[in-house]
Amino acid sequence: MAVDGSLYHTEVVNEHGLVGESYVRGNEGLALGVSSSLISSPGTNPEQFIGFALSTCFNATIGLVELKHNLKPDTVIHTAVDNLKDTTGYKFVVRCQILFHELDDDQAQKMVDEALDTCPVAKLLKANENVTFEVVDKFSF
Repeated sequence: MAVDGSLYHTEVVNEHGLVGESYVRGNEGLALGVSSSLISSPGTNPEQFIGFALSTCFNATIGLVELKHNLKPDTVIHTAVDNLKDTTGYKFVVRCQILFHELDDDQAQKMVDEALDTCPVAKLLKANENVTFEVVDKFSF
């Protein structure tokens, strides 16, 4: 059930953890095989889902911010997600690199800062100490 005011609602179901598949409930028909990154098994893992979500949503949001400032969208985003052991289990380290083809570093950083306050995925992740956003001239991963 959608919350009041929802612009879009979806429900994703996983019944068996990292073995099997996750699927979108309803008539959207999307189902993906899932697995753990720590074993050799076919399927998409949580690290990849996070990378897809952040790269896609954040790049689209930066494009909207650029258009708002009468700039042509020109970004490419690479997101790296690493799974590490910590003292209580595991943690993800997420590094998002943003490359602008046309903007100088100051303009680019302003676009990123505005997008960080606008993008729903970035807003979920940005306060986490294990998540970084960096404007780059070339990708390092």
